[in-house]
Amino acid sequence: MALLQHPRHEQPEDVEVVELSANEYEEAKQTALNALGVTYDELARQAKERRFASLRHRKLWLLIREY
Repeated sequence: MALLQHPRHEQPEDVEVVELSANEYEEAKQTALNALGVTYDELARQAKERRFASLRHRKLWLLIREY
């Protein structure tokens, strides 16, 4: 059996980080939910059932879910 080794990818040194206030985060989250036409609870139900309406729904859930 052969093992494949992937070369390490260099990380950019000038990564831009954008910090949001709690209000800005909530506004961005609501805008994203509205764009998909779902509520947070509807998206949580999709996650619980592991049946997302689309890949975009799943990606949004991964970003906004509360632990």
